[in-house]
Amino acid sequence: MKRKEKLFNRLLTVSERVKYEHMRQRRKENEQSLRASLKGHLSTLNDGVMAIIITVMLLEIPFPTASEGYGSFLWAILIFLVSFFVVAGFWYDNKRAFELIREVDHPVMIVNFLFLAIVSLIPVMTKWIMRETVAFSVLNYGIVHMAALLLGEVLYMVIIRKRFEGHGGLLAKLILSKMGLILAMNVALMLLGWFFPRPAVMLYVMLPILRFLLPG
Repeated sequence: MKRKEKLFNRLLTVSERVKYEHMRQRRKENEQSLRASLKGHLSTLNDGVMAIIITVMLLEIPFPTASEGYGSFLWAILIFLVSFFVVAGFWYDNKRAFELIREVDHPVMIVNFLFLAIVSLIPVMTKWIMRETVAFSVLNYGIVHMAALLLGEVLYMVIIRKRFEGHGGLLAKLILSKMGLILAMNVALMLLGWFFPRPAVMLYVMLPILRFLLPG
């Protein structure tokens, strides 16, 4: 790349080189300004997506009817509350991570969108395990929940990587150790859910609430 730039510069006159460097500087400043503004836009988008997820969950709560009694109504509210605390926990972690940076680059944007896509599946999976508590539903919930947690850690690593320039090995070691713990705990929960679905669901219900109330 540097050889191409040198060859290109040789083909330019002195005045053209000055203009070219000025254009490059302006482009660099514009890109920095764009990355800075992207942080606000992306953070707002995250808030909007989380709000839409919660709103959709709320609108799906059915009114008590003759065919669907009050017990079903209360159960639907419980499903909503569990999903709400799960999504709220992810929103809080995401917000804390974005407060660590002044601008957003392409890797942060890509991982953030992947994170949002997985978190958007949480309400569906929560409804599934609470309406049909079987090994297969608990396994699928566990996979989605684990993927969201791991992507949250990847997003955090991508966000703070510039602060660890020259110490990338240390950053990778810290994040990978935490991801290993998340992986081990979730695999253990999924194995429990495969053989004992109901106790696993109770843990999946309790852990997000504790995680939200006692953030680490």
